[in-house]
Amino acid sequence: MTAVYLELNGTTIAIAEETLQRMRKFWREHDLTIGIELLDAQHIWLIALVFHLEDLQKMPEVNPQEIKAVLLEALRYAQTHFMAEELVMSEFHYPESESHTHQHHTFQQNISNLANAPTNIDPESLKRITTFLRNWLLQHIKREDMAYRDFFRRNSIDANSFFNQLIAAGSEFQLTQQQLNLHKEVTQHNEIVPGISNSVLAEIERMWRSFSIRLNVPLLDMQHLWLVKMVVELSEALRENYEKRLALLDEILPEVKRYIEEHFTAEEAIMDAIGYPARTEHKNMHAVFVRTITSHGPEYITRTRQGASVLVNDLREWLLSHIVIEDSKLAKFCREKSRDVVELTKKMIQEKKVSFRKAQILLYQYMTDMAKYSS
Repeated sequence: MTAVYLELNGTTIAIAEETLQRMRKFWREHDLTIGIELLDAQHIWLIALVFHLEDLQKMPEVNPQEIKAVLLEALRYAQTHFMAEELVMSEFHYPESESHTHQHHTFQQNISNLANAPTNIDPESLKRITTFLRNWLLQHIKREDMAYRDFFRRNSIDANSFFNQLIAAGSEFQLTQQQLNLHKEVTQHNEIVPGISNSVLAEIERMWRSFSIRLNVPLLDMQHLWLVKMVVELSEALRENYEKRLALLDEILPEVKRYIEEHFTAEEAIMDAIGYPARTEHKNMHAVFVRTITSHGPEYITRTRQGASVLVNDLREWLLSHIVIEDSKLAKFCREKSRDVVELTKKMIQEKKVSFRKAQILLYQYMTDMAKYSS
């Protein structure tokens, strides 16, 4: 098993292959690529620090000095990263630069307070710190950073050339070899569908074909494929050791809740809009499934092997009974009103009543391409 080593003010930390896999998945599924290599590499470096803090939570004993070293590096590097962002925003007259900079200052103050707190950090405090850092980075990149990315794209601004010229002139933004290696490890991987391991992808494809799950209604097929993916990943989690299973379940369980809410809402909106005759009975089945999931909620939350097994069985049964049988009836009616369904789907996406991560779209494209190839 390989690892990437980070040197932090005399403290060496190892980012294990398992953590790198989680980082790849986090980066791709949340679609965090800005397209400006320096800033992407800086984001990945900061995310690596957060993921290392998460790994430290699982350790029976943690060296407080290591936690402090990570927090000080996060503070130091955030300052460098924010300086780079503020410089490029100013250079190209980004209209929201003032409010963006204000957020930077607030974050720096918060992280400074954390880094300069007493070194004896208990497990609960470490968890709060890690959650704060992860949430802030995710929300800031996806909202604020994507906003200036879109501004640069609309105005054909080449920020990569801007930073390359600064670095060539001796700027402090020069990336270290460690940072370049980490950027490469996270962004360049041999996954066929980025964010989904090849073993999981192979099992998704097998189930998709074996059980004839495809309905030929793109919106529903994309959502159903994501359910198949979750079932496969949960099944894999059952075979892992405690620590790895815990990490996998932490990622997958929120996705299950999201799937149920978004998919049922979208499907029921389609049924209502096209006047599907059996929509009342179909909605009742949804309600029964929600009650089933809710009744087992405490078991799932334990993240034990037994709890995960119950969830896998519930989802698999739903997959093979409801989708294969009941949704097939709905799909047939949808095809009869295909023009209405297409227009409704476009409207739902435009109004953000339904959304897809990049990984969901790529998975659907891959599966449809494979279907064409094999037919």
